[in-house]
Amino acid sequence: MRILGIVALCVTLAGCGLARMQERKEQTAAAVAAKDSGIAACKAQYPDENKDFVLRNKCGFEAAQVVRPFVTYPDLFDQNWAKAALLSEQLQGRKLTRAEANAQMTELQSQITAEEQRRNLANRSVAAQETAATAALLSSGPTICNRVGNTTICN
Repeated sequence: MRILGIVALCVTLAGCGLARMQERKEQTAAAVAAKDSGIAACKAQYPDENKDFVLRNKCGFEAAQVVRPFVTYPDLFDQNWAKAALLSEQLQGRKLTRAEANAQMTELQSQITAEEQRRNLANRSVAAQETAATAALLSSGPTICNRVGNTTICN
């Protein structure tokens, strides 16, 4: 009877985890849809011919904020928008051409992608090391400890 209760508890907990994963997936999809809708509204309000780069960038930034809680690395998200804000100010002040701004944003996107890949690889490497350590520990067999007086000997 006890084992049946434990199995039921495990199944319930697994179900909760799956339900939470599905809920998170739906929230992410809703946030992405809201961001896309907001960006489209910004493009309609500030078409390419519009020279108010700062307001256009601010509008896009506000629209994109809905996805920030769902991105893997929020610091890289912030870095991207900070650079976009800087470039929009330089564009508006005519200190930079659109081609130069596009080149700088493309370079930043490459750097951000490389950093994401580096972090993901590091995370996978750590997970693999943890799995290998756990497997080694489990394969070594049971640990038996004997206590003699104030001394404990394990092997």
